[in-house]
Amino acid sequence: MRAEKSESTSVFQHIESALYVINQLCIGFVTIWVSWTCLRQDLSGIRLHAWLVTFGFVFLMAEGMMCFYDGSWLTVRYSRKYKTTFHVVLQVLGGGMGVAGCLIQLIRDDWSVSVTLHARLGFAAFILCLISLLSGLAAVLARSIGRVVSPLINKTFHVVLSFAAFVIAMMAQFYGYTQTGIFSGQGQDFVILMQVVTMVAMVLTSIGAIKSLYQKIGSLAS
Repeated sequence: MRAEKSESTSVFQHIESALYVINQLCIGFVTIWVSWTCLRQDLSGIRLHAWLVTFGFVFLMAEGMMCFYDGSWLTVRYSRKYKTTFHVVLQVLGGGMGVAGCLIQLIRDDWSVSVTLHARLGFAAFILCLISLLSGLAAVLARSIGRVVSPLINKTFHVVLSFAAFVIAMMAQFYGYTQTGIFSGQGQDFVILMQVVTMVAMVLTSIGAIKSLYQKIGSLAS
């Protein structure tokens, strides 16, 4: 029985590692292509917005979320302390770039939100990301505020917020390919490919967050 269980665990670990590699390829493809599309022209206006939110949300925030993922061969050898440090740095940088990108677009639009689904989702991600960054700071200082709010409750709240902000940001990215006009010259088939790859990256990145949320909810319930 132990041998069968060990073999089953090993197979599962290989699957997680394979999904991790696929996810890295998807994230890299989206980040590199959007960066190249925006940087090869004048990096201002809508292109600056697109580059900041893509590099911040799709790349840095996704990498930050996967720091604790069991299949991550980049962080698997590090202790929990170092993983937390990597997570905090990547989330702050990614969230900061994403928020900056949204602010730039809001300023360009005179602080009004467009009626497009992309703009509405982007604004929602902007608000959630700001709250998530604050809750993340509280999670880091959990021991200091433990008398006021349970560290487990605060961390669970942070995971929920971060997960929601990431998913909504990725959905905004999905609709941004067709509603911003940046990729109109790439052809419809390529735009569809970008959307599919973005959704695959969102789903695969979410695995670790869902597992973490499940564990924390289980701990709260017990």
